[in-house]
Amino acid sequence: MFLRFSRFRFREGKESDGIEILRRHADAIRAAPGCRDAWLGQGQHPATECVVVALFDDEDSLRKLEGRLRSDPVRGGDFFSLLSLTTQPPEVTQYEIR
Repeated sequence: MFLRFSRFRFREGKESDGIEILRRHADAIRAAPGCRDAWLGQGQHPATECVVVALFDDEDSLRKLEGRLRSDPVRGGDFFSLLSLTTQPPEVTQYEIR
C-alpha cells in the first residue's frame, strides 16, 4: 500500500477559502481507482496548516492519480487558486507502507 501526504500552509485569514478547495481535492482523490480513502485535516496550532492524506492499494494507482491531477484543467485551476492562498508551495510526498 502507498500513502500520499500533502501539506498546505495558508496565509492568515485564508484558511476557509483553502479548505473549500481542499475538500474538492480530497473528494477527487477519494474517487480515484485504487484509493481506499482520503482525509482532510486542519491543524489546531496553527490552524493555518492543512493536510490531505490518502491511502492507495498500489503504486500504479497512485501514479495514475498524479497524472490525472496534472492533466485535469479543473484540478489545475484549483492548484493555482491554492498557490495564491498559501505562504509556500504545498509539500507532496509518497510513502510505501511496509
